[in-house]
Amino acid sequence: MSDPIYDFQILHDVRLPTRDGLELSANLYLPLARAPGEKFPAVLEMIPYRKDDHRYQADYGRMTYLARRGYAGCRLDVRGTGSSQGLALDEYTLAETQDGYDAVEWLAAQKWCNGHVGMWGKSYGGFTAIQVASLQPPHLKAIVPMYATDDRYTDDVHYYGGCMVASDFAQYSVAQIAMNAMPPKVEYAKGDWAKHWKERLEQTPPWLIEWLKHQTDGPYWRSGSLAPDYTRLTCAIFHIGGWMDGYTNPVLRMQEKCVNAPRKALIGPWVHLTPDAAFPGPNVDWLDEMIRFFDYWLKGIKNGVMDEPALTLFRAEYTPPEAFPTKWNGAWHSETDYPIKRTQLANYYLGEGTLSPAPPLPGSLAVDFYPHRPTLGSRGPLASGGGSPPNGLARDLRPDEALSLTYTTEPLPEALDVIGFPEVVLHLSCSAPVAHVVVRLADVAPDGTSAFVSHAILNLTHRDSHTDPQPLTPGEIYEVRVPFKAVGYRFRAGNRIRVSVASAYWPLIWPSPHQADNYLHRGPAHPSRLSLPVVPVDPNAPPPPNFKTTPPDLLAIGATTAESSVWQIIDDVLQQSLTVRVYGASNFSLPDGTQQPNSELIEMTAYETDPARVHLYNEVKYGVITPGLDAQIHTTGSIRSTATDFHVDVQLRVTLNGNLFFHRAWLESIPRNLL
Repeated sequence: MSDPIYDFQILHDVRLPTRDGLELSANLYLPLARAPGEKFPAVLEMIPYRKDDHRYQADYGRMTYLARRGYAGCRLDVRGTGSSQGLALDEYTLAETQDGYDAVEWLAAQKWCNGHVGMWGKSYGGFTAIQVASLQPPHLKAIVPMYATDDRYTDDVHYYGGCMVASDFAQYSVAQIAMNAMPPKVEYAKGDWAKHWKERLEQTPPWLIEWLKHQTDGPYWRSGSLAPDYTRLTCAIFHIGGWMDGYTNPVLRMQEKCVNAPRKALIGPWVHLTPDAAFPGPNVDWLDEMIRFFDYWLKGIKNGVMDEPALTLFRAEYTPPEAFPTKWNGAWHSETDYPIKRTQLANYYLGEGTLSPAPPLPGSLAVDFYPHRPTLGSRGPLASGGGSPPNGLARDLRPDEALSLTYTTEPLPEALDVIGFPEVVLHLSCSAPVAHVVVRLADVAPDGTSAFVSHAILNLTHRDSHTDPQPLTPGEIYEVRVPFKAVGYRFRAGNRIRVSVASAYWPLIWPSPHQADNYLHRGPAHPSRLSLPVVPVDPNAPPPPNFKTTPPDLLAIGATTAESSVWQIIDDVLQQSLTVRVYGASNFSLPDGTQQPNSELIEMTAYETDPARVHLYNEVKYGVITPGLDAQIHTTGSIRSTATDFHVDVQLRVTLNGNLFFHRAWLESIPRNLL
């Protein structure tokens, strides 16, 4: 493997041209040649999170790690963000993806480059790597997307199963307005810096309004999505995911469907943080794994990395649930490919509070009633992807289960390994035209503790299509199939499997707007059931790789301080409401004196007796302070819903050196479309 033997230099604000005449700003981290004529492969990361201040500390550690090992690291501000020209009109625009194509080819043409380029990125950067790769730049040889999606409608922070997302949406949508409003670096701007900044402020829209206008799948969401045409991706892929991250499904889907690309995948237990630092452990030095992958594809080093199993995952086991677990029980497990050929489908039928492999007996027809409880769900994770506090995981689910339908197996006679996408087939009827179903899969310990494994979510008006939802006919019984988020889990002998069924998942998803009586039908005519992809133990299964588990050797720069985070659940008895309140704040400082304070407050309230009445409020403050410049961004976002509309109020206030520089408000009412 490439060793850290190179000295390096950093070139700031290198200007990369775009095909439509703009200039994008990049920082290059270049290894210094140890021999005349030595050339290096390049690794590109392109994201909108400000390479010159907000992400400089992280960039410095990772990009110098690459440079010291003989890779030219390129950290690019996407158009309209940071110090790049243009406008950020939305996330993942075609122009932005074409910029990535052009950046790859520009890097390959540099005199210090060997003509081989890779891309890596976490979250937004992982999305971008997949999208750029789908355009097939000739010199892009390999990508390493981490916590990234192939489908922006089904697996992102906007909609799950046709339901509008609440907590993830809140955390990203308003924060990105503030991020996009921050100024270009004065030293890198050409001409009238303040004039260019104000033009950007005037012309950059709040992305969240467009997201709310596109409540169903269609061309808007296909833009920036690899799905459904996976054949477009032909370069090598090393896809990294986490079971407690929100982007797990795409790892297995792409492993199955990207048949034109050499590929391998790694799924750990992690939340939306890099695998060396994420909870729950065990942790892995992912940079070590990425270097091995790039050594093979960009340097031609025959290190055997592609001879290793195509899929390695952490097969979790029961661990007492807590919001911020240090480590999970379980073991690393490898398979030669996915789907796993020996998978067997095991059905468990819903009975009188039971889950049984025996089909229902004749005459056992029954109906279970559950009312719409819009405030139910807060024992689950704060958001789908977890992350740094206050973003915690699910706790003991029993308080939620007490208000849900529950179906539980007998203690298992032997361990059961489940890998892939479980599914529930439910026969449901409802008194309202719009309703959701939320099913949680849990592992019940002998002491009764109920530990979250996965969830399945569906807006029942989307039962046949995400593009053309249809209202429910009150009283009509529908058979619906609802896939769970992907799992890799071992249910131990002696534990029990449980599914709970409800109509809400607050604050993860926005409640459906109508009071409703819901009914689950079971029995021979309505065989509601849980289907598990069970993988029998294979004594000849390939051993997992021997991961480096010590922290990566990163160079540090600057400092970070943080305030104590807040995650409060406020049950207001008089108002019959449940409010989830979260807060986090930190400050980044760099050796040149740059300070970047930032904070975010979110309050999300739903009402038990009025499902249509929901309020989300977010307040984000970002600043960048350098000698002679103090720019402060204050953004608020409010979304209130009624039975028919979402009412949006976004406010952006910018001060420069203590004086008002810019203010704008966006006020819109957006109709609900069976949501």
